[in-house]
Amino acid sequence: MSSAIWKRGWNTHPLRRRIDVLEARLLLLLCAAAVGCASMIGVAHGWAAYDHQRSVASEQRAARHLERALVLRDAARSSPWADESGRTERVPVPVRWTSASGAHVTGQAPVPLGTQRGEYTNLWLDRQGHITSAPAGEGDMWTGALAAGAGSAAVVAGVGALAGLGVRRVCNRRRAAGWEAEWSRVEPQWSRRT
Repeated sequence: MSSAIWKRGWNTHPLRRRIDVLEARLLLLLCAAAVGCASMIGVAHGWAAYDHQRSVASEQRAARHLERALVLRDAARSSPWADESGRTERVPVPVRWTSASGAHVTGQAPVPLGTQRGEYTNLWLDRQGHITSAPAGEGDMWTGALAAGAGSAAVVAGVGALAGLGVRRVCNRRRAAGWEAEWSRVEPQWSRRT
């Protein structure tokens, strides 16, 4: 029976109602609009996030500089938080460097596991001479842009899905009202009641 229904097509089936055709067309239109809008908004938001990240990284590179520092204590050889991903784990140890005014400055800086006392390490300093993180790299900028674009696209797709559920609910109410009206006409003849 179901194969006979599908062979006839959704537009020529004798049991189809106008609300069924309208619902199918609305959902198809809504799906196309959601996919189109999600992709356009995702790309636009991703590029905007990339441009913003690039300007922030440029400001960071202008405000930070690399300094060579002497390690004052041996770093741990292993860490309980080390992971198996192959990344180099870093632990904080005391280091000393020379400031722009020529004074020796001591602070805590992250160094790779197993770094020995007396070795040198590179650290990033801000304009005030405080230890800070490295400026954002190209990979960080692309990761942020992709996350922003994907998030925007997901929000738009979610709104489209909610709109589709709303269309389905309205159409189901119309169908239920139509069935109720038809049943009120047919039921007295079927039950032989007047």
